[in-house]
Amino acid sequence: MSDSDHVHLSFTIGPVQAFVAQARRTRDLWAGSWLLSYLAETALAAAETAGGHPIIPYRTPEQRCQVTSRATPVGGYPNRFELAFGDSVAAKLCAEQASQAFREAWRDITKAVWDKFVVPVEHQGNGTDSIWKRQIDNFWELSWVIGVPDAGAQTLGRLAAARKNFRNVSVAAEPGTKCSLMGTMQEISGNFGPGQWKAQAEFWKALKGSLDELDLKVGERLCAIALVKRLFPRVIQSAVASISPDLLEQRSWPSTAFIAARPWLEKLQGSNPHAAEEYARSATRLGYSQSETQAAREVGIPWAAVDAPVWFASAVRQNERELKPEDVQRLLSQLTAISEAAGIAKPVPYYALLLMDGDSVGSLLGSSTQLSAALAQFSKLVPSIINSGGGRTVYAGGDDVLALVPAVSALETAHQLCDSYRKSFAGTRARESATISGAIVFAHWRHPLRQVLRTAHQLLDEVAKDQTGRDSLAIGIIAGSGLNAVWAAPWAAIRGKAPGSVKLESAIADFGAAEQDDESPCFNASYLYRLREDFSRLFDKPMEQPGSFGNVPLGGEDLLVELAHAEYRRRLKKGERQETPPEETRPRIEALMSLSQRWTRSQSNGSFSVSAARQTFGFDGWRVARFMKQVQQGKVDDHE
Repeated sequence: MSDSDHVHLSFTIGPVQAFVAQARRTRDLWAGSWLLSYLAETALAAAETAGGHPIIPYRTPEQRCQVTSRATPVGGYPNRFELAFGDSVAAKLCAEQASQAFREAWRDITKAVWDKFVVPVEHQGNGTDSIWKRQIDNFWELSWVIGVPDAGAQTLGRLAAARKNFRNVSVAAEPGTKCSLMGTMQEISGNFGPGQWKAQAEFWKALKGSLDELDLKVGERLCAIALVKRLFPRVIQSAVASISPDLLEQRSWPSTAFIAARPWLEKLQGSNPHAAEEYARSATRLGYSQSETQAAREVGIPWAAVDAPVWFASAVRQNERELKPEDVQRLLSQLTAISEAAGIAKPVPYYALLLMDGDSVGSLLGSSTQLSAALAQFSKLVPSIINSGGGRTVYAGGDDVLALVPAVSALETAHQLCDSYRKSFAGTRARESATISGAIVFAHWRHPLRQVLRTAHQLLDEVAKDQTGRDSLAIGIIAGSGLNAVWAAPWAAIRGKAPGSVKLESAIADFGAAEQDDESPCFNASYLYRLREDFSRLFDKPMEQPGSFGNVPLGGEDLLVELAHAEYRRRLKKGERQETPPEETRPRIEALMSLSQRWTRSQSNGSFSVSAARQTFGFDGWRVARFMKQVQQGKVDDHE
């Protein structure tokens, strides 16, 4: 590129959330993320072939004009890219060619699903062809802006952001029965109204054909977009040319139940594999399918290929397979015997959805295009970090990470990703300013995945970034019907490096996981509930909303410490209380209180500082810490 090549094209693909986040199964989530990445890189490669010089994302000379997504199962390309040109005419032509390449790739993918699964049953629908064409042709919004970067800037950050204010979205409401996943779109049978409900059911029964429950659940009615995401892995070989063998394996993604149970299964493999294998065979004989074959093979536990819910006593008791009562009891007895013989706790019924996103990346890249190489380096490291924690990477592109990990390894995985992000920028001018925020949502494996993902985005954007001030981590727990607790703090406070903070892992270690926990008899549920009753009398408003804080009366923060300390010492055994002076037990209480204050990161005179508002108090930090201790010890109650 010469100095005269200063005209830039910023190309954006949408809608992202409507395509990716509407997922009922883990495979849906992966399919949406990978497809969007593949389509984005296809458009980018076409733009490069048309003469554009890539600015964002970073592309090596070997990658340019190539669609490298075919070689990896992890999506890594964002929905926006930027290129430089010699003049605006070339940039406009490039935008048109990128759009054409995108739509051709989308057409090939959707046609493969249509031909294999919809054509055989199209005659049973009512206008299925027109519904399909309307939805497929009008879903994507491809937009671009052409201009010259501001003085001193390397990208079109400001103009690209302004373009988002102009949306070309159809306002026409779709008729008929709505899609089970994407509630604003019509399901594709088109059979609707009195006299047509039976025909609608017959259409979906015929389309299901030989598909299993992982492909199409009984009762699901899907629009064209949702059906493409659901069935795309079945036709990936014909829809995408020259794919790697790894992509073929994505037909079977581990369920949230498998991800939650994995640490427990690995312990069984090391201590009592023969009993576990016999239990799996019993479950299979009674009707449980082998839905986790690929996941079990990947972790080296072949006997764990059976439906993962069978490892949870609550799922067996619910008896969704409609087994005989004596068969249910036999399975429950076997399951109990496995844990007792191995000497390990029951599996934790929660997994974690981990979402991370770089802070103010647009402004960073706008000042130096060299920083996009640092983001590319970070993306390469993400899958190995997630794998080391026993999780699966859904997406790793630039500064964005989406992964599913076992609950027990979620915090450590987030720490490693944060460290890796900072190290990736170590040799750049942004080594001090490049920060990343994250959200961890712990959820029961049965909880709807769409809601978990939606909650993670809210915690990341509204709590970790907006309320806490970026360079932060927000942690949420979904228990029962919804969000039960939210706690957030800057990384400096979580790591015990801010004034008055205590390392989160150290605070977690002080909690008792159960009433009968002899290791920490005071930091248990009854202690926390008693404090909540005592403290509630001091606040000016209830703190029932997750993540909310009460205002402590002036000088009351010291009173809270004294009350908590007094209750703590009251619960100590008499001999221990006499042998342990107050100055030795008070630090434990102060550590507990550090979890109850609102932590924020703020900027003043060009520098950032992390502090806690001492006159605030919330209970969710306690809830989160105690829950994480329960996870560590395998003592999480399974109420669902």
